[in-house]
Amino acid sequence: MRIARWFIVVVGITAVGCGRIAHQTAASPPPSELPRSSAAETAIADLFKAHGEKGVVTGPDGVGIEGNATRIRAAIYGSKPQGSGFVVETEFRIHLPSGDEIVEYVAGVGDTEKKAIDDTLVNFALTTFHPIYKCFVNPADKHQPLHAIILRDGQKREVAMGDILLRGGASKPPMDLNSLRPGIQTEIAKLPLAGGPHWVKIVYGQSKSTPMTVSVTLDNSEHEGLTKAIKALDWPRRDEVYIAKEFIVIK
Repeated sequence: MRIARWFIVVVGITAVGCGRIAHQTAASPPPSELPRSSAAETAIADLFKAHGEKGVVTGPDGVGIEGNATRIRAAIYGSKPQGSGFVVETEFRIHLPSGDEIVEYVAGVGDTEKKAIDDTLVNFALTTFHPIYKCFVNPADKHQPLHAIILRDGQKREVAMGDILLRGGASKPPMDLNSLRPGIQTEIAKLPLAGGPHWVKIVYGQSKSTPMTVSVTLDNSEHEGLTKAIKALDWPRRDEVYIAKEFIVIK
């Protein structure tokens, strides 16, 4: 798997990829009532088409492929000016064939609001889309490998570890975040997981060689134990700010 580098001006970098920017008010609609973004869902449809899918459909449940129950909906969760640009957060809701729903909040930054929205879509495409596509839409996808793990109760499962999105951290030598993957798999294997799909989102930020923002969610909820374990991994130490994000699906 790759480390995807997408360099941007470090404005509000602690929000990028973390989700839930602090702008909501009591009058704001809850996530389930947010109006869907046609521009974002068009971009998702284009992602499917770019992977060779012909039967791409958009309907009341979101964007998907004919004959497959997986659907992706997108909505703009919030937007606010920050510095000379914007921070925008897009909410992605992925309905799975099992009936489960992945909910991911992806933040992005840009000189304009549109560029910030586009940045959230790039983030989603580079990190989340491929594990979803491989595990729930097209198991023959060659981009996304699967790794075998054995859970603490003996269950044999497979995990799809998405590309790691890295922002900042341009100093030399280059950071080898791929070396962290075995440790991440080890920590996931310790989880007491029921049957069926599960998903993990990792966001790790560092400044002046000190962890800054560390958040790990399991099935849409913050997981204190997994966050502590991922924070303790041997992350590269840098003086400048960097932030990394990875999305993982456990089949």
